[in-house]
Amino acid sequence: MKSNVRIFAISATAMLVLSACGATNTSQGTDPTGGTTASPMPPKSPPIWSLTGMPGPEDAQAKPIMVVKVENAPQVRPQTGLNHADLIFEELVEGGMTRFATVWQSDIPPEIGPVRSVRHVDVAIAEPMADIFVFSGGAKRTMRFVNRKLPTTISINTEGAPGLYRKKGHSAPHNLFLKPDELIASVADNASVSGGFFFRPDPTTVSAPSASPDASASPAVGASAQTAIPVIDVGVAFSTFAEPNWKWDGASSQWLRSEGIKPFKNIDGTQFGTDNLVIIEVREIDAGYKGSTGGYVPRTVLTGSGRAWVLSAGTAFEVAWKKPQVNAQMELTDLAGNPFTMPVGRTWVELIPILTTGHYSFDGVDVPMKKPPLPATIPDPSESATP
Repeated sequence: MKSNVRIFAISATAMLVLSACGATNTSQGTDPTGGTTASPMPPKSPPIWSLTGMPGPEDAQAKPIMVVKVENAPQVRPQTGLNHADLIFEELVEGGMTRFATVWQSDIPPEIGPVRSVRHVDVAIAEPMADIFVFSGGAKRTMRFVNRKLPTTISINTEGAPGLYRKKGHSAPHNLFLKPDELIASVADNASVSGGFFFRPDPTTVSAPSASPDASASPAVGASAQTAIPVIDVGVAFSTFAEPNWKWDGASSQWLRSEGIKPFKNIDGTQFGTDNLVIIEVREIDAGYKGSTGGYVPRTVLTGSGRAWVLSAGTAFEVAWKKPQVNAQMELTDLAGNPFTMPVGRTWVELIPILTTGHYSFDGVDVPMKKPPLPATIPDPSESATP
């Protein structure tokens, strides 16, 4: 098992199965004449994919989860395979640029790339859920963190692993690509059950998003009416060099991404879209080493607690996030402290360094910081005390 998350997921699944299945499908009751009547047992909850909450095959939650680092420099766009990902995290790296930690389970594309290097924050993303973790390499300090934190049950793959190859027509270091089917087939044990990255407090209540939600529609579950506001335009700034924006498109029921004024394209020329958009306010500290440009490398801290927004169907919900340890799932609560369940569907997560260069806006109005993100109660020893 990778972590306690896996153990919990298996235990929860077992409990659901035991409660839904037994020697018989009925329970005994008493009728008015003193006899017994048979009552149907509650139906077994339908299987769902770990990352999206969407309906899946019986073994959906045991299908391998693969995390791959993908580059986002302007010269590599459009990237390959992003529109198949169930979950994507965007994080700040050196030079004011961003990179993606992309996560696949339900829809594995034939090719992914370009694959680039690992950062500290990717460990907090991968450990709660990953079976396979793919990146090109990493700085010595980061690799020490990776090797110390990740259990051996997560298959770590860098250049030279099955399926990773240098693609002709692309210059180094932007030419490392992955054929995921080859890699997945090479991993011996990749069938452990996972609950995904976001903890789902009640998996029996999730449902598919409406095919044609209006701008005021709420996510299927977990919403608190007092925190919901209509939003159709989201501007995000990681730095002066990375300012993506999103617009809700009712026709496709998706958030469509642009880089500045340019649509962010898939490899087939269509504009990239996602069902859900999540903004997480995070701390940023010095990673402890310099990048190729000579400047410091920022390190996003994805443990502790803070404010987040879940945007779905043209509506934004203010929530609080908590992730006490690197290997813990992220828990969301509404402003009253009640569990908030992520809406179903594919999700993009913006990790905004709110205390340094990052900020964001809704419908052209900057969203002010309420209070800074807080470190974990027992922070990792390698984490600086201040951003």
